[in-house]
Amino acid sequence: MASQNRNRRGISNVVATIILIAVAIALAVAVAVWVFGLAGSSAKTATLNVQALGLTIGSSTSTLTLMLSNPSSSSIGINGFTLGGLTCTFSPAIAVPPGTQGAQLIIIFNTPNGQASGNSAVSSVTFNNNNLSGTPTCTGSVTLTAGVQYSGELTTTSGQTYPFTVSS
Repeated sequence: MASQNRNRRGISNVVATIILIAVAIALAVAVAVWVFGLAGSSAKTATLNVQALGLTIGSSTSTLTLMLSNPSSSSIGINGFTLGGLTCTFSPAIAVPPGTQGAQLIIIFNTPNGQASGNSAVSSVTFNNNNLSGTPTCTGSVTLTAGVQYSGELTTTSGQTYPFTVSS
């Protein structure tokens, strides 16, 4: 029985060492790609700063004013917004150029009886003193009342949302 065990051979120490080194290098490369892939994608993510300046409620129209800043090095597209139960989508998207500081987004709502609803909810949109062509497509409704705080959010073309609160 002892002679049978002597005839069995394993891999040599050199081959085993080479295999272990190859596996370690492959794992190190995989981890590096994963780590730098995560860091690279977060470094490329653009950031939008949104500050609600005010909501002015009138008898037939109401005005929402937001201040936008884009400190990143890439343009950000704003796809739409939500205010209370009203959701609107811009077509085409509003482009906020890189390095933008303090640009105003002004949204004028049609608010007969204080309510903005459906596709007639928004009458005009102005960004950085330029009237945008067309009006957003809107669903839902919001009743605007003086002295109430409203929650909203801007949505970008990349799917990120930027919340804001505004008081009337």
